[in-house]
Amino acid sequence: MINIMNINHTLFIQMANFLILLFILNLILYRPLFKKIRERLQTIEDMRKRADQLKSEAEKNQQEYSSKIKEAENNAKENYTKVVNGALEEKEKKISQYQKEALDEINRFEEEINKQIELEIESSKDYSIEIANKIYKQIME
Repeated sequence: MINIMNINHTLFIQMANFLILLFILNLILYRPLFKKIRERLQTIEDMRKRADQLKSEAEKNQQEYSSKIKEAENNAKENYTKVVNGALEEKEKKISQYQKEALDEINRFEEEINKQIELEIESSKDYSIEIANKIYKQIME
């Protein structure tokens, strides 16, 4: 026949020992372990929040950086255009000034040549009259 388990006082003692063991394990092992696990989970969550915050700050800084780069490029292009336009205007002014000076010098030179031509014409008239007189005298003699 099968032996049926007898319930006696040892069963209660073993139950009490088991409950005491659970209580001691809870105090010594489980509570500190769960506390450390909660702390680590909290630390991980804090780090995740900080990482998200840093990521959003980095994106914001990247956008600011991009906008400042674009602004700097636009300013550089604008300044370059101003400098080039200023240089072209200065070039045109100098060319115009040099052309005017060249025309003035050409006009002065033409005037001098015209004066010299007139003087030569006048002197050649006198000389041609002398030659004509000499030829006339020779013919008449």
